[in-house]
Order: sequence, then C-alpha cells, then structure tokens
Amino acid sequence: MESLKGVYTVLVTPFTAQGDVDYAGMKRNIEWLITKGIHGLIPLGSTGEFASLSESQKSRIMETVSEVVRRRIPVVTGTAAETTEKAIANAKEAEKAGASGVLVLPPWYYTPSQDELVVHFRRIADSIGIPIMLYNNPFSSKVDIQPATAARLSETANIRYIKESSGDIKRITAIRMLTEDRMSVFCGWEDMAYESLLLGARGWVCVIGNIAPRAAADLFDLIVERRDIDGAWKLYRTMLPMLRMLEYAGKTQKILKHALDRMGLCGGQSSSPKLPLEEELKTQVEQLMRELPEGGSSG
Repeated sequence: MESLKGVYTVLVTPFTAQGDVDYAGMKRNIEWLITKGIHGLIPLGSTGEFASLSESQKSRIMETVSEVVRRRIPVVTGTAAETTEKAIANAKEAEKAGASGVLVLPPWYYTPSQDELVVHFRRIADSIGIPIMLYNNPFSSKVDIQPATAARLSETANIRYIKESSGDIKRITAIRMLTEDRMSVFCGWEDMAYESLLLGARGWVCVIGNIAPRAAADLFDLIVERRDIDGAWKLYRTMLPMLRMLEYAGKTQKILKHALDRMGLCGGQSSSPKLPLEEELKTQVEQLMRELPEGGSSG
C-alpha cells in the first residue's frame, strides 16, 4: 500500500454547453497536470461537482482518469454518499478502476453523530484494500469530524489520512498528537498551505493546482523536502491573492474554469443551474493569473 504525500489537485469537471461531461477536455487537463509535476489527483471532489453528476458520469470519469494516468501518479477518488452502503459501492468501484485511495466526506444531509461517523468510515474501510482519506469539511457537510474521532478511526489500518478543511490551524497538531502520527494530515484550505506544512501536514489538497500545478508542487518541495522556508514564503506570497479568491469568493469552479479556458486548456461550463462567471470577476481573475508564478499559461 503506497504512502501518500505531496500536492493533490482536486480536478474540475468540464461540462459542454449541452450539460455533458467533456471527457476529451478532462484528459487534456490531466496530461498537462502530470507533465507539470503535480504529485497526485483527486477526481470527483467538491470542486469536481460530484453532487451534480449521474452515476454513469462518475463511473466514466473514474475510467477516464485511470486511462490517462496509467498509475504514473496516485489518484484518490471522491466516493462520498449519503448512505454507508452507497459509499461502500462507490469505494469498491474506485478501487476496481485503479485508485490509490478514496476521499470520503461524511454524509451531509442527515447529520450523523461522532459514533455514527466511526461506524460509517470503518465499514467503508473494511470493504476495500486501499486507504481512506477522511474529508473534514464542516462548512459543506455540516458535520465536524472531531480530532478525538479521527484518533478512534486511526486505529483502523487503512484509515490513514485526513483532509482538514475546518480552517482551524490547531487541528493539525491536535490530530497529530491524538493519533500519535498514525494519521497523516493534508491541508484542505487554500490559504493555509504554508503554515500547515510547517506544522507537519504531509500534503496539500488544493484547487489552485488546476491552474498553477508547478508552483503548488514547488511550495511543498521548498518547505518539506528542502526546508527552504524563506524561499517558500517568497513563492507563497505571490500565490496568496489567487488562493484567497479561490477560498473566499464562493465561485471556485467558475473561477478555475474561466482560468483554464484562458490558458488554452479545458474549463468548459459548470453544472446547472450555475451561470457563467460575471464579467467583472473575469477581469479580476485574469489579473491574478498574470501575477501567478506560472503566469496563467499552459506552456
């Protein structure tokens, strides 16, 4: 079972004007990301609009990603569902498609208790042979996976990672201490990557990696591998304006898709009923793209 670390890009799902997934465009985006040195990919996450996809679309996206990646880098597939049985089915399908792990958000409508979360995640873990990355995003799921619950879950062999999107920097040290580092923390907040990696996060699950993968991977390398803290800070400062827009504007998919289209890659449409990005925001996005280390270019 391979160990996961580094920067994992949560892939956007490009749609055509007719509402179908643009699989050819997705393939082009993935190949470009790999050539730019991204460490791993996460299809069917929140940024991938998984909740707007049909079951057949999700299955074909799993197949598409596997076909392009060919195990060159790890793939951690989003497999969340409202019931444990459906989440198990999704996880099994992802494993069969060649995923290195699965990313699992808690059920988000009927808010489960902490004890119910433990049962939910353990049942999924028992059904597959690849690791689970818990996805703690209380803003989206209305459920907070408490550090003590993460510690209980870390006793299960293949529940080894957590994407922490609570926005609370103290969670990293709390989880590390309570799990005695059995569970590796991945930062799941765009403008907390620098400090999270300094505190011992093993990786960064980000969305800026869709448009600036080399810069995102370089940030990890500077902090974790080279321990060049000053160099990392200089790089991070140039990324912060875009990171903050992606985190706080409330239009993450639209921003990324507009940027990808401008770069000559495939952003495409968003799922219904989302409308295109407003003209004023397009101008702001394009200015921030020019300020990124990679200059908003696919070259």
